[in-house]
Amino acid sequence: MELRRINSQNTPEFVQPGGDVPWSPNALILARTITAAIFAALTLALRFTLKPAIQYPWLWGIAGTYAAISLSLWALSSRGDRAGSPSPGITASQSAVDIIALTLFLHFSGGVANPFFIAYPLMAIPFAALLPKRPAWLLAGFAATLFTGMVLLESTGIIPHYRLIRSAVHTSPVYVATALIAVAAGICATTALILHMAEHLRSFRLQCDLSIAERTRVEMEKTHFLDVVAHDLKSPLSAIETMVSSILDAYGSEMNEDTRDTLERIPRRTRDLIRFIQNLLDFSRIRGQESLKEQFRPLNFLPVVTSTVEMYMDQALDKNITLTIQAEPNLPLLSGSREHLERMVANLISNAVRYTPDGGSIKVKLAARDNEIALSVADSGIGIPEKDLPRVFEEFYRASNARISTSSGTGLGLPIAKFIVEKHGGSISVNSVEGEGTVFTVRIPVAPAKQSAGLE
Repeated sequence: MELRRINSQNTPEFVQPGGDVPWSPNALILARTITAAIFAALTLALRFTLKPAIQYPWLWGIAGTYAAISLSLWALSSRGDRAGSPSPGITASQSAVDIIALTLFLHFSGGVANPFFIAYPLMAIPFAALLPKRPAWLLAGFAATLFTGMVLLESTGIIPHYRLIRSAVHTSPVYVATALIAVAAGICATTALILHMAEHLRSFRLQCDLSIAERTRVEMEKTHFLDVVAHDLKSPLSAIETMVSSILDAYGSEMNEDTRDTLERIPRRTRDLIRFIQNLLDFSRIRGQESLKEQFRPLNFLPVVTSTVEMYMDQALDKNITLTIQAEPNLPLLSGSREHLERMVANLISNAVRYTPDGGSIKVKLAARDNEIALSVADSGIGIPEKDLPRVFEEFYRASNARISTSSGTGLGLPIAKFIVEKHGGSISVNSVEGEGTVFTVRIPVAPAKQSAGLE
């Protein structure tokens, strides 16, 4: 199977599955250590219980040499892993050392009479999973050849057989043939199965890489497109607003009521469009900032909230809305981005001002609760219908009564606020009764003590 993926230059390249799989040498060395410990424990148990005529000095020597070689190969593979490209040659070398060590261990501890020859098929699992087909099958053949050679040489007397049990099963043709067939079949079946599974996993991984890279590319192109569109639209819209306002200032008194009313709507609609474009642009930029936490600094949240409230004071006064702020003294610092927190607070307060009727009230409160700073924005506005509450943080969604109340609004203010709060490790919730008002509550963790020494 051949798949495409996107490289660092955002160009497609074709990749053959097999070998391009990240792996941890630490996991393999841990598995070897556990296996060696099991064999060492069994050897000690045999030494002091059944006391078979096996070669203990050789077994200890094999174990020590195996440990030293494995550690050396692990050090080499660790350097390759840090470089980002683990070497298949080192993986094959490790597997070959495993096979040789197992064969020697079995030879000096009973040969084919040792039931742990079942370890050969199990040993096929790591090299079949980590290597392409050709070297995996070569290692499978190497394992089968070593075991077959050991068994045949012992059964013919060319090399000595060290008895694990009293009966001479190593000279029984039926037992030897059965053992050889079982081990060879086990090695081949395990290798084929793991290779098949590994190929599918590699293909799936490449497909995931391709999908992620394609999504990243599309997001970058979308952000760039929005930047260009926003820039191209904001300038003429601002010019339209300025020109129409100038015409009204100069000739508004000479116009009839209908004409003046029509012209007065143009700047308002233009400002709505500019606000929509700005919200859309902000949403795209904020969603694309994966490294937002790099901008975090210890800061006092109260000045952020206070300055934002002051920004909307004139709009509140125009509607005769009482806008107040209440804060506990000596609030702890939080870790965050001042720019983004200001945007979050501004979105909540602007929503409250927009959907609160003339003569209403908006109360902003700050308090410290359980290592968190809680910000609440409560208004006496139109409220949110119960059926719309679960969807208020969805992109471009506006409650049914909000659409009736005013045509302005983008449906992006609350999703932006939610995204910013969650990036700061916090949460946002809403409680509302239609016709009575709404309360948004934001909770953001305070800064760790070691960061509180610095203040933005």
